[in-house]
Amino acid sequence: MCAFCAFVVKFDGSLCLCERLNVKLLGGLPYPSLCAYTETMDVSLEIVPRSEEALREGAAVGAAYPAITCINIPDLLRFPLRSWEACGLVDGRGRDLIPHLRARAFDPAAPFPLKALFEKAGIRKALVIAGDPLAGEAASDGSPSINFIKKLKTEMPALELYAAFDPYRTNIRFELDYLAAKEEAGAAGFMSQPFFDLRLLEIYAEYLEGKRVFWGIAPVLNAANRAYWESRNRAIFPRSFRTDLAWNVDFGREVLAFCAAHNFNLYLMPIKVDLSAYLDGLFGGAQDDGRAAAAPA
Repeated sequence: MCAFCAFVVKFDGSLCLCERLNVKLLGGLPYPSLCAYTETMDVSLEIVPRSEEALREGAAVGAAYPAITCINIPDLLRFPLRSWEACGLVDGRGRDLIPHLRARAFDPAAPFPLKALFEKAGIRKALVIAGDPLAGEAASDGSPSINFIKKLKTEMPALELYAAFDPYRTNIRFELDYLAAKEEAGAAGFMSQPFFDLRLLEIYAEYLEGKRVFWGIAPVLNAANRAYWESRNRAIFPRSFRTDLAWNVDFGREVLAFCAAHNFNLYLMPIKVDLSAYLDGLFGGAQDDGRAAAAPA
């Protein structure tokens, strides 16, 4: 029995999903089952903290899928909840809660103001992003993420920090050099903006082999959403792309299989989609993983 597909999808004939994707990705060459690699694989689900209710609802849905091991919480200025505050409102059921920290939001000359809160809340990991420049602030102010990572590792050496990874920022060589500088500053790994083309992901993956990378994917279900990613993030879509759930689920499964086969991790950003339907498509339905919810306070 396939330990991975047992809760991911139903078996289909003689080949489980892992084996079928093995054949597809590797041309049918003899290769160990992808299942053998999933024990050390992490899958993180991003939940946008639009409100306390939306946050708890998203966390409750995600908690039904054993494959999800982490919850990412972005820090978006258009919402009143800060990412670290949101962590205190979520029952992770043993999953790591990963708040996003905008480097530009913190005074580089002052001690990190959230140290006591992180230690009390048991926050062990965080994602560092540069953050958009504030009003009147120049965008080219050096490398705020790199400096902030160095600062946090000095003040909180046990905190596991991840650095943002944008494959569309400029070019592949620039981004790889930027990631190397973040790693040198103290980043334990990287979390990427969403990919929509496995071929581009594979190019980056070749250069990041052996690194702790969470490869991002996000379902895109209408033309306006695609236009947003193309105009704001300069994302690249393959000619085969379709704005329907089936295409996005199939692509997600391919990336999931690729990550399992190559010792990478997956970062899900399901924006403007029926979360249960999307996760059901990826993982084959909600299941009880034995992590009981905390008793009400």
